Amino acid sequence: MYSDKKLRIMEGKIPYGIKTDKRITRQLLRQNKAIIPKISPIETALEYAKIYAEPSIVSKLQVAQKFGVTRARVCQMMNLLNLDNKIIEYLLNIKDTKEKNYWTERRLRQIAVVKEQDEQIRKFGRIAYNAINCD
Repeated sequence: MYSDKKLRIMEGKIPYGIKTDKRITRQLLRQNKAIIPKISPIETALEYAKIYAEPSIVSKLQVAQKFGVTRARVCQMMNLLNLDNKIIEYLLNIKDTKEKNYWTERRLRQIAVVKEQDEQIRKFGRIAYNAINCD
């Protein structure tokens, strides 16, 4: 802990998930940092679509107001539902937190704009392959 621009060493409990009797360093904390799961953009898009399908909702603007986002954001997220059903099913069934967090709306958007489903699957496969080989 820094106090008056000087480092102050404080004794305390070992952070959760770290099993060591050695000195706790920044590197050790970084290596054992918890991966926080984020909500899948597909799940968000499905929530928007579910609300949009209600008879009382007549526009995407109403959906946006209900969730506190812009109408454009609702359109962007719902466009992800143009992905091939195999891709959507795969994304919904991912259990690994790191992999689930990898598939952001930005990455999926570049696949969703492709009209042909076979090309979508190829592009999805290429991005997934690159992700695996870069880690």
